[in-house]
Amino acid sequence: MTQPADRADRILDAAAELMVRLGYRKVTIDDIARRAEIGKGTVYLHWRTKEQLFEALIMRESIGVLTELTEAMRADRTEVLPHRFFRRSFLLAMRDPLMKALVTGDTELLGSVKRSAHLGQTQRFSDRYRELIFKHRLLRDDVPDVYLAVTATATGFHLTDNINPDFAALDVEAKADALEHTIRSAFEPDGDPDPESLATVADEIGSLFDELNAQFREWIYTPPRSG
Repeated sequence: MTQPADRADRILDAAAELMVRLGYRKVTIDDIARRAEIGKGTVYLHWRTKEQLFEALIMRESIGVLTELTEAMRADRTEVLPHRFFRRSFLLAMRDPLMKALVTGDTELLGSVKRSAHLGQTQRFSDRYRELIFKHRLLRDDVPDVYLAVTATATGFHLTDNINPDFAALDVEAKADALEHTIRSAFEPDGDPDPESLATVADEIGSLFDELNAQFREWIYTPPRSG
């Protein structure tokens, strides 16, 4: 017998396929149920509304990104360095249609789905990552508002195709290389970072990601309570 989590994933797989092909506004619960080969009422055993279903889908995609980032950091501590971290984050987002739509604000694809209160928990990671890279001197201290500059640079690389369509033809790896080089040369101090500092940052960020993933999984796969 199919387990509820397996059924939930089948529903989310169907929703993802339809969302990428048609966009949020055009997809109905009926469409998703037919594509998943289940009854419409079964969908509501997992999520009460269409918006909740698609929030769960975005959370599931986020789990994949966080897991890959965590595995990379645990395999190589230098992945926490801003130039490496933002490079990998860029590649992961650009290779996933739903993550790309989220970071670029593609309302045609996402419709009303946005970073919900649950996804807002990722702000805690962002705040802590910022604290750690400053504490361990992984960014230069002579650049005004350096973290703003770093994040604005990374955001610009995500949005550049929308601003200048000519850039859309460039290979995503080439864009990631350019982003990595820009952050490394403009915002990071010279010299090799302290290995113990890298280990400290990687361990804490990895633990935060594990915690976020556990929270996302609980929300995705816990059936709604009645009443």
